[in-house]
Amino acid sequence: TWADFHGTVPPNVPWGAITASGFSFDSRMTDDGGNIDITVGVYTFFIKHDSWKKPEINSAYHLEHEQHHFDITRLFADKLVDEIKKAHFTANNYQKLLNSIFDKVYDENTTMQHQYDAETKNSMDVEKQKEWNQKISDGIEKIKAANN
Repeated sequence: TWADFHGTVPPNVPWGAITASGFSFDSRMTDDGGNIDITVGVYTFFIKHDSWKKPEINSAYHLEHEQHHFDITRLFADKLVDEIKKAHFTANNYQKLLNSIFDKVYDENTTMQHQYDAETKNSMDVEKQKEWNQKISDGIEKIKAANN
């Protein structure tokens, strides 16, 4: 909700709101001498104190645009999980490979976040916003379906 946007609006910014979100991982490896077991946790987050909105920005339309920034983050966290599942880890390469996969997917997330704002003109292009709404919603529905 808009009540989650606790950050301070920087001076002279043209945008009405900013969503600060991201994803991260933690991992551990055990090696019994013959087999390795790697456990990886992937987490998405919304940073309330870094997310902000101007006082005049209160519409459900603009909130949906901001919520989709978090949804894009979620899509790429899921992609990170998929990429990790496909990787061929060894005791010697797992940390470097895991970091490399994370960096690649995080960069893709950043690119899509910028593309989303550029194409929708920060939500001002209503038709493009509708297209992105559908694209993002379809991606989230695929995740939900895969988890059922």
